[in-house]
Amino acid sequence: MYSVVILAAGKGTRLNLGYNKVFYEIKQKAILEYSVDYFLKDASFSEIIVVTNEKDLSHIKELLIGKDVKITLGGITRQESVYNGLKKINNKYVMIHDGARPFIDKNDIENLKKSVKDNACVLAKKLKDSIAKHSFNTLVCYANRENYVLLQTPQAFTTDKILKAYELAMSNKNTYSDDASLYMQELNEDVIILEGNELNIKLTTELDLKILEAIL
Repeated sequence: MYSVVILAAGKGTRLNLGYNKVFYEIKQKAILEYSVDYFLKDASFSEIIVVTNEKDLSHIKELLIGKDVKITLGGITRQESVYNGLKKINNKYVMIHDGARPFIDKNDIENLKKSVKDNACVLAKKLKDSIAKHSFNTLVCYANRENYVLLQTPQAFTTDKILKAYELAMSNKNTYSDDASLYMQELNEDVIILEGNELNIKLTTELDLKILEAIL
């Protein structure tokens, strides 16, 4: 069986919403509900942990009333929030997912389920555009886009290993922007890349919002 930690403490600053973006509704359904409902329907996930902040706690409880999920408070940073969620996990394998990514592809999840039994793994998509380094708005050099990917969530791990990695990061006072990089650096272990669906978009900008409104 699998568990999933869903992070739901986003602010929606760049969207100028004035509230947590996971509450934004598309087709009378909050962004967060799309992820929660997906994992509720997948019988192989016996544990769903939603991590939120104190300000949004009552709203989250009201939104998810009647759904078989655990709700817990996060920390000041994303890293602290993930760790709080991981401490609630009882299953051998866990996926960590951003609640602001409502479009979940079944094939992606099935690939993660299979691959995590051998290695930690992360969804990613290839770059289409050229990328370059710049300094003060002047091009410095180009990078080979074949060497880079854009990371997505869910990211999948063996629970005891990702917990150990988080404990090491806290002990070493290291901070990371995502779970795979933390795992890789703290445990010195490989993380396998699986190609994810291009529509697995994290709601950040107005363009993201328009795309999600069209596909959900």
